[in-house]
Amino acid sequence: MKKLLTLLLLTIGFGTFAQETYEDLLILKADKNWEKLIKQGIKYTEKDDTKNDAEPYYYVALAYYNISFISDRGEEYENAFKDALSYIGKFMRKDKDGTVFEKHREFFSEVKQYLVEMIANEIEVGSYRGAFAWVIKMYKFDREEIGANYLEGAIRYHRGDKTTARNKWKEADELLANIESTDSWLKEDFDMLRIGIVETAKIYVQMRQNAKAKELMDKIAPWYEDDQIFQDQYDEIVNS
Repeated sequence: MKKLLTLLLLTIGFGTFAQETYEDLLILKADKNWEKLIKQGIKYTEKDDTKNDAEPYYYVALAYYNISFISDRGEEYENAFKDALSYIGKFMRKDKDGTVFEKHREFFSEVKQYLVEMIANEIEVGSYRGAFAWVIKMYKFDREEIGANYLEGAIRYHRGDKTTARNKWKEADELLANIESTDSWLKEDFDMLRIGIVETAKIYVQMRQNAKAKELMDKIAPWYEDDQIFQDQYDEIVNS
């Protein structure tokens, strides 16, 4: 009887351990079985004992992101990239201490960089409407994303919503002033900030507030001494 009880406890313990490590999701990831990974991962996000774990949300986001690059994906995955961002937002809310984020930071960095590039492309062709649709997705990573706040302000100004634009710039200015270090920043963080600052500074120039544009650009200039894109835009905005 004791042996049976011991065996039962070991079985339960092993099952719990396997569930907590999400080995089944890891295997599906290794096999690149993205559709099954989504379905299995979502099951974990709906179960009472695992719905508050960040790990399953990461796997679902990863699967959606990879499916988004498959040209002949099914109709249910037509908005796979947006779905990936949605699950990243859910992940961030579950990952209270940021440990799971750091564990998979390479993935989140890749997605964020891709999103920044999409925003930059929309800006380059003058599609502020398209840029806005993507910049608000940047908040899935962090509601206090400084560059996104600056850029949202600039886009809202272009759309005629000047009150909200000024509020976003004020919020962004406060966030920028509170930065203590950029040591943990990656390329996409600097790129997003540069885009937001530059687009805001351009509007200040249009408003004949050249001194304000220069002041804003100067606040971040030390971080971009080796960034030729920033240097060129600085010359165009400040020295023109």
